[in-house]
Amino acid sequence: MEENFLLLFRREHPLESSVEFMKTWRKYDEDHSGYIEADELKHFLKDLLKSFERTVSEEQLITYADTMLQLFDRNKDGKLQLSEMAKLLPVKENFLLRPIFKGAKQLTPEDINRVFSLYDRDGNKSIEDEELHGFLKDLMELVQEDYDADDIEEFKDILLRECDINHDGRIDKDELSMVLVSFAKASQGPGEETEGEEQAGEGAGHADAAKE
Repeated sequence: MEENFLLLFRREHPLESSVEFMKTWRKYDEDHSGYIEADELKHFLKDLLKSFERTVSEEQLITYADTMLQLFDRNKDGKLQLSEMAKLLPVKENFLLRPIFKGAKQLTPEDINRVFSLYDRDGNKSIEDEELHGFLKDLMELVQEDYDADDIEEFKDILLRECDINHDGRIDKDELSMVLVSFAKASQGPGEETEGEEQAGEGAGHADAAKE
């Protein structure tokens, strides 16, 4: 059964990162509605099966798309929002879920460098477009399980308003340091605020050191 192949594929071939996920999302959200609807899901499944030299009929594609919707469409609206598609097409790891980000005092220039290189896929020294949306997706998963494209856009507006110091619509390494320290502080338990605030003041210095 091709349904079993598709489920095996998602387990055995996770995407490298959420940047790759967002590129896939943009490709198949053909009408830019913020959802992967049934016909778009069919196109995704057809291309996926074709990449493994598996040819299926239109009737089979309809069946497979219906099966995937039954499995992953949690709110039963007949389409996949971002968080639902992320379950169908998982990434290897959300690096931001690592314990290192549970406390701002633990962040080092190496940590910031590692995160920056994970999202700056084209190496142009900034996180933008699908890179930024992939970063936002991973950040969103730290605070809520269900989210859609509108949530990501709202989150983007807030993040850029608060952290995009030079107002270029992108995140550079200094700005990334601010974001990571802020989220690490937010994840601290009671009684740890002083250490977090002290480290927050050092965040920009960490980012400068990471550039070297």
